[in-house]
Amino acid sequence: QGHTAKPFCFRIVFYAPTSPGTAFDLLANILRRPEWDELTESTRIIEHLGPGDAIHYIKAKPVWPTSARDSLLLSHLAAVQVNGARAYLNVSKSIVDDRVPEISDLVRMEAGIAGQLITRVTEEERRAMGLAGEHWCKVVQIADGDLKGWIPKSVIKFIATQALPRSLKKVCQQLAVLPPSSESAILRPATALSGDASTDLIKTTSSDVINPILAKPHVPILRRNAVAARSRWTMWLRVLMRYATPA
Repeated sequence: QGHTAKPFCFRIVFYAPTSPGTAFDLLANILRRPEWDELTESTRIIEHLGPGDAIHYIKAKPVWPTSARDSLLLSHLAAVQVNGARAYLNVSKSIVDDRVPEISDLVRMEAGIAGQLITRVTEEERRAMGLAGEHWCKVVQIADGDLKGWIPKSVIKFIATQALPRSLKKVCQQLAVLPPSSESAILRPATALSGDASTDLIKTTSSDVINPILAKPHVPILRRNAVAARSRWTMWLRVLMRYATPA
């Protein structure tokens, strides 16, 4: 669904043939995004800021006749409670970081709200959608941003009606063959609520940070940015939960 007043604001709801933890682990792993998103060329982790918080860089493929684009995001992962059940939140917002300046031949996109809320499927949803099998989850994705630069309507239509549906189909095909798990392997313990100090993000290897120049970040500045951004997580979570239930 598209916003009536914002051309780059979308709500996407789809059902994936697996449990919430498995879906979250694949969708939240920025390094695996090029495997299923046909619009993503490459990704990298700039820095881990703390449990559940990181700075991510995404380079998107060009869609003719437009220029290629990229984005720099402050991302937050958390296990939350929705209607008394465990759910998973993945939310991001664009930031500015001197270590990752804009490149002349790339258009830097701006994300106001980009996030996913993954919940277990209720019995009512299972019956209404005719979902067969034991393991299903519901994914609500909100995208609200500005692609910047020149974007013809034909490109927006292509992304919304062709590229995005193909990517969602591909990610569902990958999820269907993974072992289903209600608990996330990325967040431990999975029962920790957002903001709980016991939430633990599994560490990645140093090879995840590709550019050696980024080995000595401005940690105090970045952590202040992360703390400031945390005040907006609650607002974003409310937005995602609002769209996660039928209108």
